[in-house]
Amino acid sequence: MSPLQERSVFLFDLDNTLYHPEAGILDQVGSRMKHYVADKLALSPEQATELCFGYYHKYGGTLRGLQQHHPEVDLDDFSVYAHDVDTSKLHHNPALAEQLNALSQKRYIFTNAALPYARRLMEIIGIEDCFDGIFSVEDTGYKMKPDPHAYEQIARKFGFQGSDAVMFDDQPSNLDTAQTFGIRTVLVNRPDVSQHNACYATSSLAHFLRKLNQIQP
Repeated sequence: MSPLQERSVFLFDLDNTLYHPEAGILDQVGSRMKHYVADKLALSPEQATELCFGYYHKYGGTLRGLQQHHPEVDLDDFSVYAHDVDTSKLHHNPALAEQLNALSQKRYIFTNAALPYARRLMEIIGIEDCFDGIFSVEDTGYKMKPDPHAYEQIARKFGFQGSDAVMFDDQPSNLDTAQTFGIRTVLVNRPDVSQHNACYATSSLAHFLRKLNQIQP
């Protein structure tokens, strides 16, 4: 049995994990966030970029930074605007859906994105019926990954311990926090990262899961 198969819960990030970064979704989200921030806070494009970049690295997302420092910003309005993206390069992925459904573990989405956006993308990819639940940024009170609070909350919501879980994510910092809870980790779609602490790494989630499903328990 694989060390991953010993675990009963699989946690999956959404963006750039359950689809390939070439879809360009997060590039659009980032651009729209900067545009919104520049407009609402009367900043130059350069100032907005610096602000968003700083909040991302300090809090894990611009949304949390705005919540903390700019109460005048309507977070729901910001989220709707930022996630109104072109999904024409995001494709149906029946191979991924097949491998997800073949897993015996409980499967949950663990995303810093908003719930309506997460559901929209899952439907396009064709994986909306592959999961037992979604844990989105709303569930964290916007205190999102990699903050330990998010991990505590998802474990509480779905009733598991870190030692029960495996986490798939494209951000090494998110996986680093996961490991402090005893979660086993898989870095996804990051061939550009040679130094990381993840237990495993893959550039093809569907291929990785297929190999895992082929291992006899």
